Amino acid sequence: MLATQQIFLIAALLCLLTFLALLSVASANVAGVRAMLLATVLGMAGNTLYAFGLELPPLLAYEAANITYAASSAALVAGYRLLSGRRVRHRRLTMAVAALGGLIALFHYGLDSFAGRSVVVSVFQVVVCADIARSVLAARRRRQGTPYLQLFMLAMCMLVAAGHLGRMAWLALAGTAPTSLLQPSVWSVSFLMAVSMALPALAAGGLLLAHRHIVIRAEHVSNHDFLTGAASRKAFFDIAALEMARAARTRRPLALLLVDMDHFKTINDRWGHHAGDCALRRLADSARTELRAIDCVARLGGDEFALLLPATDLPGAAAAAAKLQQAVRHPPEGAAGDVAMLTLSIGITLINPVEDIASAMARADEALYTAKSDGRDRAVAKGWPTLALVRRA
Repeated sequence: MLATQQIFLIAALLCLLTFLALLSVASANVAGVRAMLLATVLGMAGNTLYAFGLELPPLLAYEAANITYAASSAALVAGYRLLSGRRVRHRRLTMAVAALGGLIALFHYGLDSFAGRSVVVSVFQVVVCADIARSVLAARRRRQGTPYLQLFMLAMCMLVAAGHLGRMAWLALAGTAPTSLLQPSVWSVSFLMAVSMALPALAAGGLLLAHRHIVIRAEHVSNHDFLTGAASRKAFFDIAALEMARAARTRRPLALLLVDMDHFKTINDRWGHHAGDCALRRLADSARTELRAIDCVARLGGDEFALLLPATDLPGAAAAAAKLQQAVRHPPEGAAGDVAMLTLSIGITLINPVEDIASAMARADEALYTAKSDGRDRAVAKGWPTLALVRRA
C-alpha cells in the first residue's frame, strides 16, 4: 500500500501535469482557465507541504499547508464559476480561506487537536465540492459540455465530499484518535487516496470544460458570418439538408428566399465600406427581428443572403419578404454610420422535397434576376414549374 507521503507527492505531480495541459488552452482566453492554473500551482505547493509535514517547521506543516491547499480549492471554485457563467465573489472566497487559517491556528496553538484541524479542513472541502457541483449543474442548464463530462465532474464532487464526510465520521468513532495526517493506517491511507486526488481530477474536469468552450467557439466561428452574425454559407447548406428532410417527412412547404441589396456597390463607393458594413448588419438584424426563431438567415457572400422558412407557402413567403423590405427601408432611430435608405430585391421559391438544393437555388436566383430586371425593390416568387406570384413592397 502507498505511504501517505507518496500519495501527496503523486497528487502534486498530477497537479503539475494538469497545469501543463491547462497552459495549452490558456491562449484561447477562456474565462476560468487562469483561475484553474492558479489552483494547480497552489495544489502542487499544498500537496508538497503536506508530504513533507514531518520534516518542516510547524508553521509550514500546519498553517501554510492548509491555507495553501484551501486557497487552491477556492481558485478551483472561482474557475468553475467563471466557466459556467456564475458570478465570482472574490471577497467571500478570501474570507473563507482566512477563516480556515484562523481555525487551523486555533486548533494548533490554542487547542492542539489534529481532529479539530481535520474537521475544519473537511467541512471547507465539502462546501467547495457543493459549490463546484452547482457550477457544473449551471453549465448543464446552459448546455455547456457533454453529459458524460458533467456526470464525471459531479461524480468526482460526490466522491470527494463522501471521502471528507467519511473521514470526519472515522475521527469521531475511532477508538484511538490519530495525531498526524501522515500517520500510517489503512483508514488514513484510504481516505487520503479519495480526497488528495480530488484537486487534480477536478482541475482536469475544468480543462475539459474549457476545451469544450473552445470547440463551441470554433464551431460558432465556422458556422456564422463574423460581420453580420448570420449563418455562414457552409452552415446554410447543412441546415437546408436538415430542413428538406423534415419537410419531406411532415409534407409541409419549405420556402427559400434569395435576397440582394440594391445598389450595394454604390453604397460602398459613395459612403465608404463602413456604411456598407452597417447596411449588411442592418439587413441581417432586420431579418432576425422580423422572421421567426425557426427561420434561417444566412449570408452567402457579398450582399447576397438566403432565408429558409419552414412550414411556409408562397403567399406566406411573399408576406415575409414584404415585411423585411419595409424593415430595412429606413435605419433605426439614432443609428450612426448608416445610409439613409435601403431597398432589397428578393427571389422566392418553394423547395420540392425530391429535388436538390442547387435546383431550388437556381429557381430562386431566376426569380431574383426577374426582380432586378423589373426595376429592383421588389420580390418575385417562382413556384415549380411556373411563375406564381409577383409582389412589390
